[in-house]
Amino acid sequence: MYGKKIEDLVLSICGTLVMAVGIQCFLEPAQLVAGGVTGIGILLNAATTAKLGFPTPLWFVNAALNLPLFLAAWKMQGGRFVGKTILTSLLLSLMLFLVQGVSFYTGDLIIASVYGGVLVGIGVGLVLRCGRTTGGVELAAYLLQRIWHRPSISKKIFIMDALVILAGMLMFGGMRGLYAILSVFIAERCTKWVLEGGDVVRGAIVISDCAKEIGLALNTRLEREAAKFSGAGDLGAPAKQILFCIFSQKEIQGAKSIIMNIDRNAILLVTDIREVLGESSLPK
Repeated sequence: MYGKKIEDLVLSICGTLVMAVGIQCFLEPAQLVAGGVTGIGILLNAATTAKLGFPTPLWFVNAALNLPLFLAAWKMQGGRFVGKTILTSLLLSLMLFLVQGVSFYTGDLIIASVYGGVLVGIGVGLVLRCGRTTGGVELAAYLLQRIWHRPSISKKIFIMDALVILAGMLMFGGMRGLYAILSVFIAERCTKWVLEGGDVVRGAIVISDCAKEIGLALNTRLEREAAKFSGAGDLGAPAKQILFCIFSQKEIQGAKSIIMNIDRNAILLVTDIREVLGESSLPK
């Protein structure tokens, strides 16, 4: 248990540091507002610098905007619910403070959006892997869900992020808004890669009258073992044989060819596998 806590803390530190570098060193200097509390921070920093003559650091905005959310969550759900989120949010503010004087932006918006998105995505993935979040929009959406049940939390997050990005487009121009959207897309893909791993595992369900021949061919040519089931037909239809097998992404096309060559009428369903317990069942 103690070792797990240390591992989670290390992941949180590494994740928030990588996020801070992506935001502070790439997105903020390029004025790419990619949603979230840090996106609001970029807007406020630009506004106060232009109108009042002094900057508003991102670390300060992140801490200031999250504080009332933490207090509300504490009152509604108790300290245990927000404990990890508070720590991770404070870590992100600390990392933003530590790297605030560093910038790798050289005027190329493509480089800023790509590197910013990759770093933010990896950082978010590391934080989520230890069961934590940095608060902000996600926490706000959760609190709103307690009051308004529709739309869903994911849609609330999307709407709030979209509003922040729209505000960024109005302040910095449409071109920077488009690059910010590109950065969001890259960050989402990188987060998924960190959470699920580089090798995507697929589960395949095959419904065929030639299930035995298909299973033998998959075992012989791809060295994949398949579990066979029998499915009852509807309204007196004959029973069907069903196979279930796990493949790596690179094996899917080969498996499709094998199945279709044996039975052109076979039904093939392919889905992502989020977690597989037992290393012996994993595709090599």
